[in-house]
Amino acid sequence: MTTLDRDRPARLLSAAARVLPAGRRDWARAMQAELAAIDEPAERWSFAWGCLRASRPLRGLLHLLAVLGTLGALLAWTASVDYPPLAWILSVMASVLAAVCWQARRSGMFGPTGDGVVARLLRGAGYLTAVALAAVALAHAHPATLEAADAGAGLLALGAVTGSFLIGLTAASARRSAATRRVLVTGAGSALGATVLWLVVVLVAPPIPASVGWALAVTAVAAATAVLANAGGSGTTEGSLLAGLLATAGTMVLVFVAVLLLARFGPDRLIPDITPAALPGQHISESRIEIVDPYVLILFLSAIAATALALAAVLTRRPAAAPIPGSRRVDH
Repeated sequence: MTTLDRDRPARLLSAAARVLPAGRRDWARAMQAELAAIDEPAERWSFAWGCLRASRPLRGLLHLLAVLGTLGALLAWTASVDYPPLAWILSVMASVLAAVCWQARRSGMFGPTGDGVVARLLRGAGYLTAVALAAVALAHAHPATLEAADAGAGLLALGAVTGSFLIGLTAASARRSAATRRVLVTGAGSALGATVLWLVVVLVAPPIPASVGWALAVTAVAAATAVLANAGGSGTTEGSLLAGLLATAGTMVLVFVAVLLLARFGPDRLIPDITPAALPGQHISESRIEIVDPYVLILFLSAIAATALALAAVLTRRPAAAPIPGSRRVDH
């Protein structure tokens, strides 16, 4: 038997082990050790193929292809955006979120990775979502007209914001996240409280601010409150970081939603006159549209904060053998 004959089954088993989630790595190492003790080529190949069937590496390969395919399609889409800073930001966000999805699956962080009904449904929904995103991204990667390009950029931005929050919240509330129930409650509570504060000030002293300065101020208050609530002897550095990022992302997106609703349904006294060039009688109606534009900035900042939350949740995750008493367990 040649060295090559011995190496091929070992390489096959080693390649399969690389795409297995963290929970199967000990099993993979044990199988590789057993393979090393087998001398006959036919038996080595038979054992390697048996391990391959048992490990189901196709699932890991499909996950890798879904992540890479979606990332490639999104990067091609962002390349069509006619505004380099926005394209760069969206490219970085897509890359980070793709890395989070791959690493979280490898570490078994996002919940069940077995063969239960819930796990299968969620995996299937995730892959279908990835395929849909890739299809839409490819459809908008080469727009035929300027109007189509503008529509595609808006859809891409909306998808980036939605995706960043879905992945960020999933990672933060996953079973191995450093975010305990206290972290999640204080982070979300600080965001809600800061938004209510912003809204009360606007209602008491209208109109809606024409700039985002007040929104950024209450966001800073929310972040500081969340961090302090998880500091000290009963808290952790990781928990404070996750709570602060959750409060930041949550406050910004809630304030944006509040502005959107007030601009659409709020009384005229809440709408600032920011369209001096509008025709007589149309100042308020035009201002209702224009007042949302400045707050698009905090919407993008919220997506960046949510992306940072997803990355921080993966980087600070707890070891599999060290469950956290009292932490929130969520099966995704």
